[in-house]
Amino acid sequence: MADNGSHTLPARSVGRTLPTAGESVAAPPFLLPALHFFAALGWLTVAALLVVALAPALAQGRIFDPPVFVLVHALTLGVVTTAIFGTLQQFVPSGLGVPLRSIRLGFVGFWLLQTGIVLLILGFWWWRGVLQMLGWLCILAAVGAVSRNVLRVRRRSVHGKLVGLFISVAHSALGAGMFVALARIGETIGWWHVDRLFLIAAHAMLGTIGFGTLSAIGVGSRMLPTFLMGPGDDRVWLHWQLGLTSAALLLFSVGAIITNGLVMRFGGWLLLVAAIPTLGLLVRWFRRRRRTLDGALWHVAASAMALAVSTGIGLCLLVGDPWRFARWSALLVALLMGWLAALIVGVMAKILPHLSYINLARTMPGFSAIGTPNGLLREDWQRWSAFVMAIGCLTLVAALAFEHSAIARGAAILWAIGVLIAVANVVRMFVLGRRAPLSRMEPMPSGE
Repeated sequence: MADNGSHTLPARSVGRTLPTAGESVAAPPFLLPALHFFAALGWLTVAALLVVALAPALAQGRIFDPPVFVLVHALTLGVVTTAIFGTLQQFVPSGLGVPLRSIRLGFVGFWLLQTGIVLLILGFWWWRGVLQMLGWLCILAAVGAVSRNVLRVRRRSVHGKLVGLFISVAHSALGAGMFVALARIGETIGWWHVDRLFLIAAHAMLGTIGFGTLSAIGVGSRMLPTFLMGPGDDRVWLHWQLGLTSAALLLFSVGAIITNGLVMRFGGWLLLVAAIPTLGLLVRWFRRRRRTLDGALWHVAASAMALAVSTGIGLCLLVGDPWRFARWSALLVALLMGWLAALIVGVMAKILPHLSYINLARTMPGFSAIGTPNGLLREDWQRWSAFVMAIGCLTLVAALAFEHSAIARGAAILWAIGVLIAVANVVRMFVLGRRAPLSRMEPMPSGE
């Protein structure tokens, strides 16, 4: 039967269905995940404006310019980390049956994280080590607060121990990445001397792959099969993905710390091997689906394509010249903008309308008039956003890889337009939700 405007595909063999929750636990207040999601969308808008301005510099391989550091951290911390923290504090109690230790701690973690991001970005923009250190301290405190809220899922969840293991390893990678960042900040202040190039490479991989990708795959192993209506048993694939990725990141980071290029290169090759089960899991989830893709899931499909592209760029760096900084720019763009940002936009387009409807329908006349959360976002806007962001990002990656500044600027503008469409769709949802005339509008089909 068709569901919420999406057509159900014929049934196929999908394996054993895994349980998705433990005990019954009350969800946190709507404001906690909502603040994280709105902040992530705000930082995504900032990143869209910055990438347009900085695309020529990226194409020239100027990845160590202070404004480029601002862009990268607006994406990694502002978009990726903020969205993941918000998702975890909603998903752990609601999806895995483990209550948060403290709702207040969740809000404290949010404000510490946002304060830290602002201080860190200002420190990069003006290149002030003291501001960078203050931002680092706030972010470290935020990570501690969120970790205390969510990391006990590994011990207490009835059916989510493997997901809890992913979350624990991802947070460990985030912590390692933060201490690598401390080493670099300490050099900026003048406390010591380190090899910046090696440490920055390790910092980037720990953030994008260690924290971002492991969190996405761990939590996504429950969420995405649900969204796609294609449950199954992926435990073997998940164990291989986690084991290979963890070992690869450990080798890569140790090589960076001891300034050993050979160890780093071996870790890089192992990261490429780890990409096989990562991409394999995404393919399995989409092949098992029992519904056609809506706009939000097209974002997820585009993100998987960008992850495959980033694997190809990583291979080029390993077999070619690793000092081609423009290719490192292309790799970071593919991982941050193509893979993680697109995935977050898609997942938020599934989660936010449902949470908003459940919690606000009584006070928002537009929501109650629609009568279903699946009509709150315009489906056509969501599809256009997915298409424009994907084309813009892939074109930008190609322009950076071949060091073409003019094409890079045009592609960045295209990606930014796709981002603004997605953000405008969410803003429209809340603006029109407060207006009674929305009751005369036809619901826009949007998937579950």
